Amino acid sequence: MDAERDEPAFVWRVERQLSDSEAVLWTVVVVASVFDVLTTMRGIALGFEEGNAVARAFIDTYGDPGIGLLKFVALVLLVLVWWVLPERSATLVLAGFAVISLLTIALNAITLAGL
Repeated sequence: MDAERDEPAFVWRVERQLSDSEAVLWTVVVVASVFDVLTTMRGIALGFEEGNAVARAFIDTYGDPGIGLLKFVALVLLVLVWWVLPERSATLVLAGFAVISLLTIALNAITLAGL
């Protein structure tokens, strides 16, 4: 029987080993998150409206720091999900977040470039 199938849906652990692929994905997530916040703040400063309703609510409530606060909350939730999920599922969630983050900064960059 496959060992991964025997793994529970959630695993509470004190620490988790970081694989090489996860280290790369975490680097992409953190760097993309920084660029997402920077490009969003630049776009708002240039008069663009935030397209994400949740992000817009954070910005309306907390001002410019709202976008950073939202990204911080999202990263904390990502860490918690990554920590409790089995390895394969955790890596897939991390990869999904990385892809969405990269697509978001690409869209922000295209919007800022005026294309």
